[in-house]
Amino acid sequence: MADDNKPMKYARYAIGEIVLVVIGILIALQINTWNEERKTRIIETKTLKEIRANLEMDLVEMNGDIMVMDSINYAGEVVIDYLENHNEPSYAFNYAAQVARINPHFDPNQGGYSLLNSKGIDIISNDSLRGSISKLYESYYPYYAKYENERITKLNHVILPKFVNYFSIHATEDNYFNSVAEISQKDFLALKNDASFINFLNLAISENKMVQNRAQRTSGYINDLIAQIDKELGDR
Repeated sequence: MADDNKPMKYARYAIGEIVLVVIGILIALQINTWNEERKTRIIETKTLKEIRANLEMDLVEMNGDIMVMDSINYAGEVVIDYLENHNEPSYAFNYAAQVARINPHFDPNQGGYSLLNSKGIDIISNDSLRGSISKLYESYYPYYAKYENERITKLNHVILPKFVNYFSIHATEDNYFNSVAEISQKDFLALKNDASFINFLNLAISENKMVQNRAQRTSGYINDLIAQIDKELGDR
């Protein structure tokens, strides 16, 4: 074209070719972006579903622990009342003493959250949901564990040594907790006159109630997060 003195036609042709190439590149980039975004959303959905499944299991365990802590509180009060109003042990007293020394422990399922961390927490597109997930696993769960560990430490180092001074623990299949505490008549009478035992048992009940209160709040956080995840997944 240049040889035929048609520079304008050549220029328009060249520009047209360049524009077509640029458009092709932009389309390819856009398709690639769409594909990457689709893959990210698939990973996000899979991760949210796994986190939700973990939370369901956590909720069952947490609510079960709350019920056990109800039993612990009641059992401790039964033991104190029995010591104040009876002069010999009974199976009911022994069973209550065994329940009062139980120490439930919450072990959250973190497979989904570990997956999220491996993929990068930014794959959660909803800012509010991303923040709620992070708060539960990085704040609420560790805070609950702190309460629980304080109770475990006090029970193991302060309260249980008092129990073993008077009770022997035996395995059994006759009750929910598969064990029972036993005490002799002599030790029962000595226990009645041990004011420090009552003080320690009241301490155990108090500690248990504090942990139970925190467990109830944590259960509420879990329920709220499940509802948020359900809404996010339902919108897709």
